[in-house]
Amino acid sequence: MAVVRWTNGEPEIDAAVAARSMKFAVEYFLRQMQRGAIRGRVERGSGDDDGRYRLSFRHHDRELTMIVDDDGRIISEELVMTAPKPRWKQP
Repeated sequence: MAVVRWTNGEPEIDAAVAARSMKFAVEYFLRQMQRGAIRGRVERGSGDDDGRYRLSFRHHDRELTMIVDDDGRIISEELVMTAPKPRWKQP
């Protein structure tokens, strides 16, 4: 099933799919996207990966990486969560 649509060469993914994959509620995901707290990146594959795209979403302690094909189907996805970095106050 295709979850990514291509519009003018740019991918569009349903927010519910990305939110679920990042372990967020859809409303929270959308608010964070609007604030610019979730950043996205698209990379086009070449050579053996021609016809594939890597979509990455990053928010504080987590990064979601999805590999999708030209038809918008997810081939693989990985969510990496790290411990938040402490914010020490300067003396």
